Amino acid sequence: MKNFHFLYIAITCFLTGTGISFSQGDRCGSIQPFCAGTTEFVFQNSSRVNGNVARAESGPNYGCLETQPYPAWFYLQIEEPGNLDFQIRQTVNPDGSGALLDVDFIAWGPFQEEDAFCENTSLTAQNTIGCSFLPSAVETFSINNALRGEIYVVLITNFSEAAGYISLQQTNTSSPSAGETDCSIVNILGDNQKVCKNDVVELVAENVIATRYEWYVFDDVLNVFKLIPNESGDNYTVTETGLYKVITINGNTGTELEDEVLIEFFDLPVATTPKDLQICNSGNVAFFNLNLAREELLQNYLNTTEQFSLNFYASQANFENDSPISDPAAFESEDDQEIIATITNLGSGCSSLPVKFRLQIETPIPIEIAEITAVCIDLNGNLAGSISIGEDLGSNYSYEWTPFNDPDGDGIENPVYNIVQVPIEQNILVKITDLVTGCTKEFSTELKLFSPPQEVLVQIEGNDFENDFRVTGNAIGGIGGETSYEYQLDNGPWQTDPAFNNVAPGNHTISAREVNGCGNATSQQFRLIGYPRFFTPNSDGYNDTWNVVNDASNSISKVFIFDRFGKLLKQLNPSSGGWDGNFNGKAMIADDYWFLVEFKDPDSGAIREYSGNFSLIR
Repeated sequence: MKNFHFLYIAITCFLTGTGISFSQGDRCGSIQPFCAGTTEFVFQNSSRVNGNVARAESGPNYGCLETQPYPAWFYLQIEEPGNLDFQIRQTVNPDGSGALLDVDFIAWGPFQEEDAFCENTSLTAQNTIGCSFLPSAVETFSINNALRGEIYVVLITNFSEAAGYISLQQTNTSSPSAGETDCSIVNILGDNQKVCKNDVVELVAENVIATRYEWYVFDDVLNVFKLIPNESGDNYTVTETGLYKVITINGNTGTELEDEVLIEFFDLPVATTPKDLQICNSGNVAFFNLNLAREELLQNYLNTTEQFSLNFYASQANFENDSPISDPAAFESEDDQEIIATITNLGSGCSSLPVKFRLQIETPIPIEIAEITAVCIDLNGNLAGSISIGEDLGSNYSYEWTPFNDPDGDGIENPVYNIVQVPIEQNILVKITDLVTGCTKEFSTELKLFSPPQEVLVQIEGNDFENDFRVTGNAIGGIGGETSYEYQLDNGPWQTDPAFNNVAPGNHTISAREVNGCGNATSQQFRLIGYPRFFTPNSDGYNDTWNVVNDASNSISKVFIFDRFGKLLKQLNPSSGGWDGNFNGKAMIADDYWFLVEFKDPDSGAIREYSGNFSLIR
C-alpha cells in the first residue's frame, strides 16, 4: 500500500487549480495510438488542474493498481518482432526537470487487430503483461518476444494528481534483439498539407481497423468541429482550406481513434508575360541572361514580401518533363528561341501556369565613326569648313557625348556633333543606345588638324628612244600636323605615288592634295619635248634619222642642230623626215650634237626656246 501523503499534496494542488479540461485517451474507448521509435513521447498529464475524468472506468481488471486516478489510455502495435523495454516518467516540466510526480501503469496484451481489446473480457488478469503501483516517478515494463502485428494496451495513471508531464519511451532501441513499434498508426491522416488550387486532396484514414468513420471540419466562427453529413467512408475529398478531423470507430473493439490535419489551398501565382529578351550580337548564337526577365515575370508581386523562384524551359518537352534550364544566367541560344517560364511561390510551393517569350539576337548599332577625324584648316590657320561627327539614326536612339553636346539647351543631346571653330586637339566620345533593343555602342574619335600643301615642285626624267618621260611631284607641306598627300597629272586619277611614268610630250601640270580632302595645290605648267637621245645613220632601217617629237598642236615650228662648237649644221621641220647625219653631203663623225627648238606657248602665245643634246653613233 502506498503512502497517501502524496494524495494529500495532490488534493491541495487541486484546490488552487484552474480546472482546465483534458480528455485525451481518458477512456479506453478514446484510446490513442502510441509510437515509440527512437524519440521520447511527452504529453501533458491529466490532473486535478485540467482533468474531467478523475478515475478510470470500471470493468477492466486493473491488477496492482489499487486506484486509477486521471487515466491516459494508449495502444501500440508491433512493426518488427523482438524485445521492447519501456520507461514511464512523470515530472513537473516537459523536459523532465522539476519535482518528480508519482506515476503508475498497467499493460495488457497481446491482441490482434480484430480483437475487441477495450472490452472487459480482454483487459483481464490473464492478459496483463506488466503493472506497477510503486510510489515512484519512474516506472518500467517490458514486452518480450513480441510478434509483428500484435497490439498492446497501456494505461498510465497520475497517482500524484498534480499537473505535469508524462514521458513514454522505448529504452532498448540500440539492442540487436530490440523490436520496433509501428509508427504509421499514430498519424492517421498524414501531415498537414499546403495544396495548390488546381490539385485534388483526398484524405484517407489509413492504418486503422474501423467499421465506421465520422468526418468533421472546424468552424472558425463557432470554434468547434462540425460533423460533415453523409460522409462515413474511410476517405473524404477536400476542396476548401480548413482543419479537418476524422474519428474512426471500431464496433468490434469498442475503440475510437481520431486525428486532425490542416489542409491549406493556395491560389496559383500569376506570372506576367515578359517582353522578348534582346541582345546585341553580330553572329547567329549568343548567351542570354534569362534572369533579366525576373522583374516582369513577378510584376504582380513586386510590392509584397512573398518569395518566389523562377524556372525556365528551352522547349515544351522540357517543360512537360520538368527539366528546367540549369544555368539561366548564361543560356546559349540561337535567334528567335522560344522560352517557357514559371514562377513558384516558396511559401506555398505553388507554381504559375507557364508563360512564353522569345530570345532575339539584334544587329548592333548601324553606324561607324572613324578613329581619326580630319579637321581642315587653310594656310592661314582658319577652319576651312564645318565638321560633322556622327549620324542621326532616328528617334529610337539616344546619344551621350563627351564633351556635352546640347547646343539648343533642350536637355537632349544631339545625334550629330558639329565643329564650327578650330578645336584644340582632343578626343570626342559618344555612347549610342538603341532604345528598342537596348543595344549600345561606344565610339572615340581623335580630332587632327590638316591643311593643303603650299606648292608642288616637279622633277622630270627622260628615257632614250622611248619618247616618254618620268615626272615626279613633290608637295611642300602646309601648317597642319603629320600629313599625307596624293597626286594628279593633269585631269587624271588621283594616286598616292608621286611619280608618273610614260608621260607623253606636251604641256602638263601636277596637282597635290591632302589625303583627307583638306585642299590642294597645282604646279606651274611644264612642257615635255620628246626626242631620241642618240641615232645610228647606217642605213639599217633603225634610228637612221634624228628629229624632235612634235605634239598634237604642232606648236614646235623650228629645230636647229649644232656641233659641239656651235656651228649650225641643219635646220629641220619637225614634220619632216629628220637629219641623216650629213653636212654638205659629208657624213659627220660620231660625236655629241646640240639642238634648239622654238615653240609657241599655248597660254601666252609667246615664242619660247628649248635646248638639249643627243649623240650620233657610227
